Amino acid sequence: MRATENKYNRLLANLVLLYIIYPFLVYLPLGDLLVFFFFSLSVIIAVYQIDRSKLALRCNIGLFLIALILRVFGTIIPINRDLTGWFDLSSTLISLAFISLCVYSILQELILAEQVTSDIIKGGICVYFLLGFFWASAYSIVQIFEPDSFSSAAKTVNQADLLHFSFTTLATVGYGDIVPTSKVARVLANLEGMTGVLYPAVFIARLVSLHNGR
Repeated sequence: MRATENKYNRLLANLVLLYIIYPFLVYLPLGDLLVFFFFSLSVIIAVYQIDRSKLALRCNIGLFLIALILRVFGTIIPINRDLTGWFDLSSTLISLAFISLCVYSILQELILAEQVTSDIIKGGICVYFLLGFFWASAYSIVQIFEPDSFSSAAKTVNQADLLHFSFTTLATVGYGDIVPTSKVARVLANLEGMTGVLYPAVFIARLVSLHNGR
């Protein structure tokens, strides 16, 4: 019962930890691979804790292993640059599928919840963090096709910069240190900004309605 009531503890802790240490890990030789490994593992565990489906668990593990192999080929094994880009693209798309499945599973539980609990609140916070990682991965895909999709004073925009841009856009802070320049990047940034405004409003309204309905 305790594990069921606190199923978001591990995911929330891992998401916060990854967000904090990510800027430091990307500078390590295999930092991006480590982040991908632990992030995907956290999402797989979270999805299994929510729906308890062994079939979904096997499918997620299979996708994870495929994405991990693709990421290894893209970061460790020196091959053709074009092929490396396709390996990165494939693994990033699988990451987006992981995140989307996790967000869907959590939101489904939040919608069906009948009362406000600490676990429901933690689940909503997890969705917010996952949205930030989701858009960062989407920006990575855009940058694979158009390397100059983002402009920065640092001239080069890496994955840590995209994560920073994603969360500042999601929080509608908009420091202006990183600017989307391509049309696709601008559209995605606008959509993320709207998501950052609408999601907290809808989530808080849901919590209020649950509290008033008690």
